[in-house]
Amino acid sequence: MESARKDIWFTWNAPRSTVAPAGIFFDETLRDGLQAANIPIPTLEQKLRIVEHMARCGIRCADLGFPGSSAHARHECTELARHIVASGHPIVPGYAGRTHPADIAAISAVAQDAGTAVDAYLFIGVSPIRQYVEDWSLARILGNIRDSAAACARDGIEFVLVLEDTVRCTPDVLRQVYDTAVDVGVRRVTLCDTVGAATPDGTRALIRFSAAHFAGRGHPVGLEWHGHNDRGLALANSLTALEAGCVRVHGTILGVGERAGNASLDQLLLNSHLYAHGTHDLMAVREYCEYAAGVLDVDVPENYPAMGRDVFKTSAGVHATAILKAHEKGDAAVKDSVYSAVPASLLGRQQEVLIDSSSGANNVRYWLTTNGFAHDTEVIRKVLETAKADRNPLDDERIRSIIAGVN
Repeated sequence: MESARKDIWFTWNAPRSTVAPAGIFFDETLRDGLQAANIPIPTLEQKLRIVEHMARCGIRCADLGFPGSSAHARHECTELARHIVASGHPIVPGYAGRTHPADIAAISAVAQDAGTAVDAYLFIGVSPIRQYVEDWSLARILGNIRDSAAACARDGIEFVLVLEDTVRCTPDVLRQVYDTAVDVGVRRVTLCDTVGAATPDGTRALIRFSAAHFAGRGHPVGLEWHGHNDRGLALANSLTALEAGCVRVHGTILGVGERAGNASLDQLLLNSHLYAHGTHDLMAVREYCEYAAGVLDVDVPENYPAMGRDVFKTSAGVHATAILKAHEKGDAAVKDSVYSAVPASLLGRQQEVLIDSSSGANNVRYWLTTNGFAHDTEVIRKVLETAKADRNPLDDERIRSIIAGVN
C-alpha cells in the first residue's frame, strides 16, 4: 500500500540491519518446536501441510525431524523429503542428529531413499558446564567432530556442525573446536544459544569472534544462529545475528519450543518484510500461524505481535482522533500507520477503533463515519454515556441499538 505523501515517513532504523532473503530463515518448527511441553505431535498429514505453509511463506530450508530417534521418525522424515521433491518446493531438507554414527546413518538413509540432497545438523555440547555434566573431554568432542565429518563426506551429505551452548563456551575451547572444523573441511557452523542466555551484545561479540577466527585461518565458513527465549531476547538476538552476517537464522512458528520457546519465525519474517519493504507474503505467514496454532494446540496471546487478536485495536481517545483524521485525509497507508508500526492491511486486517470507558467523542465519530451514519450530537452523547457505564467495549449491535433508540 503506497501513500501519496513521501515526505512524512522517517525512521532511525538502519535499513540494512535486518534485510534478509527468505532463504536465510531456517524453520525448526517440526524439530525444536515439537519439543515444547504439552504440544501434540502432528500426524504425517499435518506435517505435510505445515511444509506447504513453509513453501508459501518463502521458507527455503527447514529442520524436518530427528530420523535417528526411531524407525517411525525415519519413515516420516523420508516422506517429508519425498513430498518436497515431488512438489518441486525449493526447500532444502535438514535433519537433526548427534555426532554419532547411528544418527548420521539414519540421515544418510533418508537422503538415499528420498533421492535428494539433505543437510545433517549434527549437534554436540561444547560449554564447560556441559563438558562437566556429561564427563566429556575436549579430546572426545574434537574426535567426534572428525569422525562425523568423515562419515558425512563418505555418504555425500552436508555436515553442519551444531555447537550446543556456544554462548557459554570459552574462547580457548572454541578456538580448538574451530581449528578442528577447519582441518576437516566444515563449511557451516551453527552457534547455539541453547538456554537463552545471550544478550544482543553477547550475540554480536560471539559472531564477530567466530567470523574473525575462520577468516584468520583463510577458511570461509557460513555461520548460523539458533536462539532460545528464556530471557525474552531470542528475537532481538536473532535480528542481531542477521546484522552480524549469519547466513541462516533459526526459528519456529509462533516461537514454540521447550521452556520459553525458540526465536519466533513469524516475527523474524515480519521484521525482515518491514525492513525490506515487501520481501515476504505476510498473509501466508498469518495462515501458517493460524494452522500451526490449531494443530499444535497453542493459544496465541491476544497481544502477540502482528498475530494477536487485539494488536490492531485501540480505544484511547487521542489515538482514535488521529486515526479518524487520517481516515478523513483519504490516505489508507497513513491511516494504517499513524498509530501502528505494523500495517494491519499486510495481514488482511484493519485498524479497529473501540468504544469503551476510556474513549472520547472521536471514537464514536469514527464508528459512525465507517458505518455510514451521520455525526449526530445526541447519538454521540448517548453512546459515550453508555460506554462510560459499561465495563466492556460496546459491540456493533449495542451501538446500533443505541442509535435506533435516539432516532
